[in-house]
Amino acid sequence: MADTLKHKIVSGVFWQGLERIGSQGISFVISIVLVRLLTPEEFGVIAIMMVFIGLCGCFVNAGFGSALIQKKDLTEADSSSVFFINITIALVMYGLLFLAAPYIAIFYHTPKLTLYLRTLSFVIIINSFSNIQSALLNKRMLFHLSFRISWTSLLISGTTGIILAYQGFGVWALIIQQLTNAVINGLSLWFWVKWRPQWIFDWSRAKGLFQFGWKLFVSGLLDTLYNDIYSLTIGKIANLTMLSYYNRGKSIPNIGMGVINSTLGSVLFPAFSEIQSDREKMRLLAKRGLQNIMFAVIPALTLLFILAEPLVKILLTEKWLPCVIFLRLCCIEYLFWPLHTTNLQIITACGRSDVFLILEIIKKIQCAVVIFVTYRYGVVAMVAAGAAMGFVCAIENGWMNRKLINYAPWTQMLGLLPLMLISVVSGGVVLFGLRFLATSWSQLLLGAPAFCILYLIGCLPCRLIPSELRKMFKIISIFGVKNYDL
Repeated sequence: MADTLKHKIVSGVFWQGLERIGSQGISFVISIVLVRLLTPEEFGVIAIMMVFIGLCGCFVNAGFGSALIQKKDLTEADSSSVFFINITIALVMYGLLFLAAPYIAIFYHTPKLTLYLRTLSFVIIINSFSNIQSALLNKRMLFHLSFRISWTSLLISGTTGIILAYQGFGVWALIIQQLTNAVINGLSLWFWVKWRPQWIFDWSRAKGLFQFGWKLFVSGLLDTLYNDIYSLTIGKIANLTMLSYYNRGKSIPNIGMGVINSTLGSVLFPAFSEIQSDREKMRLLAKRGLQNIMFAVIPALTLLFILAEPLVKILLTEKWLPCVIFLRLCCIEYLFWPLHTTNLQIITACGRSDVFLILEIIKKIQCAVVIFVTYRYGVVAMVAAGAAMGFVCAIENGWMNRKLINYAPWTQMLGLLPLMLISVVSGGVVLFGLRFLATSWSQLLLGAPAFCILYLIGCLPCRLIPSELRKMFKIISIFGVKNYDL
């Protein structure tokens, strides 16, 4: 049983990682093309539009997807009932957004936003037809199939978006790419997942699922509102150009962290749910998972922090240099994402969605207060305070697991402290050395490998390298030393 679960987790991380990398990678390529075709203000318009699309998407799922994954005795009545609920909510959300679009456009002084919103909002309806198939894939941990479906739709839609962008379609290139992706992804899920809705609607079954899922729905809605409140506030207190700098700076570290965070959530939740009766096994899985993932996350974000300026100059051109400060602040904030995800997935898998909701409400109230206090000091101060709250929220998320699986937040932090210290020291040395390199290319090409070497040298004596990598190092024998004692 343990070996089977381990195989599922390893396989899931691999396939989900590939899927997310492809998703983020293609989206990033499209965004780079658009960066050279659109102005920062136009990117701000896109950011505002996606806020409302994301909010409506939260209502469609309403926590039912997680409830289907967590439920052990899933029946056809459960799945079919949720299917019809999803479509109904999607139609209502689209109708509301269709009616609200002109008022949103007036509020942000962007008349074209009406047509943009009404067109892109079709994504909400399209996605609602395949939510059940997607949940069933995650429940059965068939991530290799999810990878194939996702990459097929992304390659086709991504190519379409890039071609349209080069032909001067601008914002419409991204809109059409999103719609194409949703259609192909939905059709592929219906083709590969051999589940079809039955004409069954059992309110009692749906109500039972909602009793578990509504707390996760509210938590997800609060989380989305919290993330979007930065965009809404920055767009109003500053301007859409500043909003585009914030979003562009945030999007660069989010490429990697979005992959890691979504992969962890998709894989750990069904894994923890499967062993929810064995709390000691859950603790060991959480501890090992965090150590392994943070071995890569901590140095990656540190490296991105120190190389932010040359990276932006090369990738986005100098007109986007104001986004560097936001990129660095988001690196600090994202450092704690794996802890957030792991601890919340444990709480959810243990059936404590009530605790999940309470935690989300507490954290969002705290963060709203921070935004209210700091916004008057400028956008940078507000984002910096939000980054600091990432650490506080990570402690709060882990507090409940002190009782659930005997894995306290301070134990988690202390276990990661050596990796953080080694990364900071290595980053400090490289950052000092960058002062003597004249060009952005030299800083990037010499700084990255220098940091990686220093980081690995620091980890070797402390035996901090994960077992899988230790085996690989013994085979290839780094630094010319065979069978180095790791």
